Amino acid sequence: MIRYIYKSLLSLAALACAYSASASECELSISIAPIQDNPDVPQAVAERLQSRLRTAMSQVGVVAGDYDCQFFVTGKFDNAYEEKAGGVGGQYLIKTTLSLYIGDAENKRTYASRQFDLKGVGKTQQLAYMRALSSLSAENREFVDFVESGKAKVIDYFNKNYNTYLNKARTALKNRSYEEALYFATQVPECCVGYEQANALTMTIFTDFINYQGQMLLAQAKGAWAADPTADGAAEAHGYLAQIDPSASCYPAATAFGNEIAKVVKANWDFENKEKYKDAVALERQRIEAARQIGVEWGKNQPQHTYEINWVY
Repeated sequence: MIRYIYKSLLSLAALACAYSASASECELSISIAPIQDNPDVPQAVAERLQSRLRTAMSQVGVVAGDYDCQFFVTGKFDNAYEEKAGGVGGQYLIKTTLSLYIGDAENKRTYASRQFDLKGVGKTQQLAYMRALSSLSAENREFVDFVESGKAKVIDYFNKNYNTYLNKARTALKNRSYEEALYFATQVPECCVGYEQANALTMTIFTDFINYQGQMLLAQAKGAWAADPTADGAAEAHGYLAQIDPSASCYPAATAFGNEIAKVVKANWDFENKEKYKDAVALERQRIEAARQIGVEWGKNQPQHTYEINWVY
């Protein structure tokens, strides 16, 4: 877990400049829930709809990730009319009504719903459905209004309930459950009234996390070297030291310890990349994203929400 987190942080450092370009946007995380099965609609069409929704929603400020979220979008095909033209090379004509919903899985509420009349023509039934779905895009004003309506309800929810998330983050921090604490602290969107408090708490948690993990890694490095003060032990110790974040309070001590080991085994390790990262990590925006990614990883490993289709529909 530690290796994964620090590998992720180093990767994020390289992306810091690219990320800052979208810093002014307020994105919400809404997952794509399974589309309700319909015996008249091929399974491949439902999968295509999920992909279509993910792409279209990302263009209007929604991070439609593959991981589980409290807020979600789902849909169902209410009816389907199919007609096949006669003659050689005849094509299928599909007319269907698609109902989409944006809901809250924890509170069992529907925040937005809209029906879309779709029509498509193709050489096969599946191709006709695929073409019918092509109208669900960021160019479709009705679709954009549907997403914006749901986003507004989600933002209102956070404006009224952000303290619940911050209190959960503080409780997790007291228990040194840093990943869990970061998950709750980073749930509050940037455009909500509680974001500044959430951001300040996120930075506190992130700093404590970096310092705590750094101390653990330094202790492991010292233990490895004490157990085997040879070139092999030095290599193992360096493996721990290399994972310590440059912003950790113990980083100077870790560097000094690494230098001491190097003198004994006559080795010279290159800390150039870590020093470059030390400059990048100073960018607050990058640190926020690094903290969010740690929280996301924690969320992925939690029990998944149950999307009870019946209460949505």
